[in-house]
Amino acid sequence: MKSVKQIRSDSSAMGAHELKARLLCEGAYTSEEEFGMLMEQLNPFGVKRGGLGSGAKVRLVPSAIMVNFPLYRNTKVPIRMELIDDGVVFFDGDIKIGRAVPLEPPTWYGQILSDGTPIERIFIQHGTQLATAVYEDCALFNTKEACEFCVMRFSTTVHGLRVKRIIQIIEALKLIPLVYQSRGVLLNGGMTFHAGRGMELITPVVEGIRNTFPNIPMAVEITPPQDLTWIDRLHEAGCNSLMMNLECWDEASRQKYIPGKNKACPRALYLEAFKRAVKVFGKGKVSSCFVCGTEPLATLKQGIRYFVGLGVYPSPLSGRYFEDVPGYQFTARMPWQEFLEVQRFVQVELARAHFSSTDRAGCIACGMCDMVGDREQPKI
Repeated sequence: MKSVKQIRSDSSAMGAHELKARLLCEGAYTSEEEFGMLMEQLNPFGVKRGGLGSGAKVRLVPSAIMVNFPLYRNTKVPIRMELIDDGVVFFDGDIKIGRAVPLEPPTWYGQILSDGTPIERIFIQHGTQLATAVYEDCALFNTKEACEFCVMRFSTTVHGLRVKRIIQIIEALKLIPLVYQSRGVLLNGGMTFHAGRGMELITPVVEGIRNTFPNIPMAVEITPPQDLTWIDRLHEAGCNSLMMNLECWDEASRQKYIPGKNKACPRALYLEAFKRAVKVFGKGKVSSCFVCGTEPLATLKQGIRYFVGLGVYPSPLSGRYFEDVPGYQFTARMPWQEFLEVQRFVQVELARAHFSSTDRAGCIACGMCDMVGDREQPKI
């Protein structure tokens, strides 16, 4: 690896905010050799990726980020990554535009549960959060109308744990040091055709965790239920915050990218669920992501403004490519300048509404895949 002294620097190296936007939208390229060396540092246990994309977790200032590396695609990526003695450096051409530090793997990886399951099959460390898919499947996989960008089926095929049992989750948490637990736990899962749309599977897990670990911050990411009383039950079980991902505001885009989900959970149902969830959990405790690049900028901003008005915290994510998923077809893209514009738009709308998130668990608390919490104080 190169030493820091060998790296050409430039006084115009872009700020971390702009670099994060570029890396989220474009990724970076590197050699297979250097990528392998980076993975040896980051992921010695071969844990599946977490978050929207496949790649490496590194720390920029002010937050961590998941960086995609298109190793095997014939695509032009302007940013190049190189390893140095104490981290990684990003270049645009010959100009250094930033650097980062690889995130160390958690100290608790490598342990085995009493049933022989590796602990990292139950929980992964994603940024500041412990995350697990309670139900790693989706009813839409048996149809031809699954969400275009979803890769949960591939993950289940590779790792073979379709449903995480409460006893496994509790045992895993007992093996994880308190310092990790205190940062937050995220529980998610695919959609079912039950009236709870998946909440019926997650709610008992939330209750089990809360009874054993009364102080753990807990978030759930799930499809809105057909029967909205499941939102109340989830909260009563001990969930602290709820994320229901609308994905797209524009109706035509919803029909294109999430056809089955849009039929089972149309936008009108989402909006009713958001109203109910804000009433139950409170403002600043309910959030939703938008997959940027799937719809026009104008409708995306319209949806963001509407959500803020409801008291729902918007999280715009860049539509990206999963390098490790065979035959992955999702290609929606957003130029990084527009992505940065959207992030700043959300910040301004939140500031105007005097609205912020108080989440200690979940995607909003993590911040690896969006930039809303990486504050550049907006002027109003």
